Amino acid sequence: MQVSVLLYDIMTFIYAVAVLLYFVDFIHPNLKANRFAFGLVFAVWIIQSVFFIMRMLELNYVPILTTFETMIFFSWILITFSLVINFFYKIDLFTFFTNVAGFAAVAFVTFTYKGATSLAASLQGNLLVLHISMALLSYACFLLATIFSIMYLIQEKLLKEKRWNDLFRRLPSLDQLEQFSHRLVVFGFPLLLTAMILGAIWYNARYDEILILDPKPVVSLLVLVNYGISIYLRVSAGWLGRRLAWINITGFVGVVINYLIVGEFFSDFHNWR
Repeated sequence: MQVSVLLYDIMTFIYAVAVLLYFVDFIHPNLKANRFAFGLVFAVWIIQSVFFIMRMLELNYVPILTTFETMIFFSWILITFSLVINFFYKIDLFTFFTNVAGFAAVAFVTFTYKGATSLAASLQGNLLVLHISMALLSYACFLLATIFSIMYLIQEKLLKEKRWNDLFRRLPSLDQLEQFSHRLVVFGFPLLLTAMILGAIWYNARYDEILILDPKPVVSLLVLVNYGISIYLRVSAGWLGRRLAWINITGFVGVVINYLIVGEFFSDFHNWR
């Protein structure tokens, strides 16, 4: 496990440099800094991929169970999305904001326990891996939708104040930002729903009971309802703009509270350190 932890330390340092360069480009547009940062982020993606493979071989389970492992996997998902979206759409500010979030996830677990989970090997299985993977994918979609929603609110404010500055020119149009946000919510909603169903099936198969009273799935259901309302209001009621942006932001606040607070301190089951 020492090798994978060393890779983690190297990756964290490179990621910090990349985010710093993106910040430099954000303050004063700098094409060289932007391109170098993009290259470093791609290097981080490669290191994280190698990290997961090595850790899986070292620990003999898919490493997405502990807080440390899930945060690294979440960061890997965010980097993947940022690289793909930037390749096709060239939205530099989105790449910057997404990787700030990705680095925050990495930094968050810097001082946490990096060992294996205490969850018995007999309880680990494909359903559990699918449950966690799809949940984290849905969280990533909701985070990216939130980033686009925040960018929408910023762009709208600049338009209202008629501030045609560098930030305004680097942001996509309001229509594009709204469409990106909506599509990510539409993509994330069934992922979270499926993750919850798979988790319930897995728990019932392992313990022969239904996990009802645990706070985390209860809050997850509330988050799901929030995003379901967002989709309904967009498709059926014709809502657009800042109202939906705030619903998306509120939904992701619920995701963060559910993962970092409810899951860590109030859930008897969803806490595998």
